[in-house]
Amino acid sequence: MKKDSISTIIIADADTAFADSIEKSLENSNYFVIDKIPKRRDLINLLMETAPDIVIIDYDLSQDIKGDAIIEIRRRNPLQKMLMMSYYANLEVFEFCMEYSVNGLATKDSNKSELLEALKIVEDGGFALPTPHKTAEEVIAEKPPELNALGRKLKITLREMQILKFLIDGKTSKQIAKALYRTEADIDSYCDGLLSKVGVSQMNHLLSYATNLLF
Repeated sequence: MKKDSISTIIIADADTAFADSIEKSLENSNYFVIDKIPKRRDLINLLMETAPDIVIIDYDLSQDIKGDAIIEIRRRNPLQKMLMMSYYANLEVFEFCMEYSVNGLATKDSNKSELLEALKIVEDGGFALPTPHKTAEEVIAEKPPELNALGRKLKITLREMQILKFLIDGKTSKQIAKALYRTEADIDSYCDGLLSKVGVSQMNHLLSYATNLLF
């Protein structure tokens, strides 16, 4: 493969395991990951020094205001190509992409071929649209906007709230991992984090507390 056929990528996502999985998906492709950045400010600083062909960026990179990293990048560099990744794709997310001229949207359950196709569309100047994966039942079960509001009450992230809701509904780590396209080890790690954040030591205490507070 010739050097000039390689396009450079920066992956910006606070979930380092997810960023690693994206980098692995891009191995042996026409895309080379020059860095993985977990924080908004570090990303902005890096983009002042280098100009990647595409930034793959999480919509929720900052926990303060959704998309604020994207907004700042767009204000500083109107021509920077960005592929935004999100756990869900609803009207709010699409409207954000249109308002800030994001070059494409992909959901975080995209497989390798779908990710490569989205990057190619963005690189060629088009707008990449996500390929739906989840069943109607899964989409209804997750209810991202509603879960995001509930998660704020417990001071946890949307992903943590999604997992907590599945646990409350009686799902096992294996079932949750399958629904969210993650490993069981990932789900167990999230569960440990939930216990720590809420300040309880046992899962049944967490579920009881969350159920009483939220529902």
